[in-house]
Amino acid sequence: MTTFKVGIIGTGRPRHEAGATGFGMAHAHAEGYKASPDTEIVAAADINPTNLNAFCEAHGVPRGYLSVEEMLANEELDIVSLCLWPHLHAPMTIKVAQAGVQAIHCEKPMAVTFGEAKEMVAVCEAHDVVLTFNHMRRFAPPFQKAKALLKKGAIGTLERLEAYTDNLYDWGTHWFDMLFFYNDETPVEWVIGQIEARGSHPIFGALVEGQGLAFFKYRNGVAGLMVTGRRGLYEAGTPLRSIGCGNRLIGSTGVIEVGVQDGTDLRLRNESTGGAWQAIEVEGGMHGEDLHAQGVLNLIKALKTGREPELSARRALQATEMIFATYESSRRRGRVELPLDIEDSPFLTLLNTGEITTWPDAYVEANGLQLHYWRTGDGSKPPLVLYHGYSDNGLCWTPIARALEADYDIVMLDARGHGLSDAPESGYEISDYATDLSAAVEALRLEKPAVLGHSLGAASAAAAAARYPDRFSKVLLEDPAWWDEETSSRYTMTEEERQRLVAERKEKILMQKRMSRAALMDLCREQSPTWSEVELGPWAISKQQLSPNVVTGFKHSPPSWREIAATITAPTLLITADTEKGGIVTPELAQTATELNPSIQVVPIEGVGHNIRREDFSRYIRVVRAFLDR
Repeated sequence: MTTFKVGIIGTGRPRHEAGATGFGMAHAHAEGYKASPDTEIVAAADINPTNLNAFCEAHGVPRGYLSVEEMLANEELDIVSLCLWPHLHAPMTIKVAQAGVQAIHCEKPMAVTFGEAKEMVAVCEAHDVVLTFNHMRRFAPPFQKAKALLKKGAIGTLERLEAYTDNLYDWGTHWFDMLFFYNDETPVEWVIGQIEARGSHPIFGALVEGQGLAFFKYRNGVAGLMVTGRRGLYEAGTPLRSIGCGNRLIGSTGVIEVGVQDGTDLRLRNESTGGAWQAIEVEGGMHGEDLHAQGVLNLIKALKTGREPELSARRALQATEMIFATYESSRRRGRVELPLDIEDSPFLTLLNTGEITTWPDAYVEANGLQLHYWRTGDGSKPPLVLYHGYSDNGLCWTPIARALEADYDIVMLDARGHGLSDAPESGYEISDYATDLSAAVEALRLEKPAVLGHSLGAASAAAAAARYPDRFSKVLLEDPAWWDEETSSRYTMTEEERQRLVAERKEKILMQKRMSRAALMDLCREQSPTWSEVELGPWAISKQQLSPNVVTGFKHSPPSWREIAATITAPTLLITADTEKGGIVTPELAQTATELNPSIQVVPIEGVGHNIRREDFSRYIRVVRAFLDR
């Protein structure tokens, strides 16, 4: 008897255990391999030694590795299970396929872009590797029974398939797959869809839409419909009557529903039931842990017989195509014919270009102005105000807001003259920005928020905290506009030099306002090649929105930072950059700040310039989180 040697990448922790960050899918995979007499788990790999050791002990795995490369080099593996977050699926699948295994069993969704999903399939085909994805609901009794009832003619001729769930990507991949299952894998001809970014949230590191809608046509004439959005959205006010199940199969003489909201797994109504709903008893539920094991066992059987696995990559790719086709239809604002001819994720691209955003916006009257802001929460989490630098806008904080929104109610304020806020003809001193910030906090009734500012926004946040000592709980300053008063040209300019600076800044603003968003994004790529793509769209939009009136702030010298720093009473974090790369705050200035005020903590981040978070996001967010969480 041939024994397949198995390796598992990404061990995690079982669901509901302390420290678990997901469902611990590796443990479910392991149970499948342990149930087969034809397999032996010989190795596992994880970057977390605690999780790795616990997994190996729980499942009797003889060897654990902290490096996937080391495991692949030392072990002669036949099957590898990938139990990782979606952004790692494609690179790891390709690496494992090239190592010479027979099969890869990967968690869903396939990948974060359609191009990556296609590449995974192509590489595995080129290396004769069987690739499967864990759409294990195909094995669940309610779905199997629903298909059996359909085939027996319980609802006549199939006319339409519907699915309702939280999102298109993480849950939608299951439901698209199940609709193909009911319709005998019949290909789809076209898709027309729309997505709503507001309400977006990350699932295992991947952003999903707030609401989505896809209508599509199968080649056999059956219509398909997918509606997504969190359940509370459809239950608010008078609940929608047409939603209340996971899947709905509509035929010429009846209807089958799977996963009914009242707890019924399967029900039917047709002529024989007199038009009334009849619950159908099935042995086994929709979500059993045994389904994962069945997926593994089906793969092993396929390897032994040469048949296509039930969870094959071919089938997974057609479900994945539906996800990205819906996103693409929203981007094109029109119908999309299949096969799909894109490489990216249109949803992520639209977010990165700033054409859509994930948060609602509003205006607040503060200091006699209408100030615009974006907000991630509803007041139920600790408040955090983000105050951007010169020429940026609130959405230039997007990566930071995404990273922190699960724990904080984040307000991204557009400063006066920036973004969509009012732009008076004058009033662009740091004292004006500081007063605006404090007034906005008061008007929004934020209870002692933390404030994080960058550059001009950091200097303004510091000034606000100094002037209004009871308004902020913590102050975080990213390379604030603090210069040495004895040596900086900011303080020693002649009137003629200052007027020239004002004219040059104004001309630059007007020039950038004439540029297209795409041209501005290209300019940003050229000027800042290390920045992430997610930075480019908001940066470009901020330049188009910037009022020339802001240059009046350069007509006068900035205020003394020493007095401001010495006066702040809230715990303060000063994040500094490398001055040789464009950082403003020198080590000497930072040292002076701590001498003036012991409540100021300095954290230098070497090797980056003035835009610290944009140049080294990982180190920056760790520093910010540590200070906010303490």
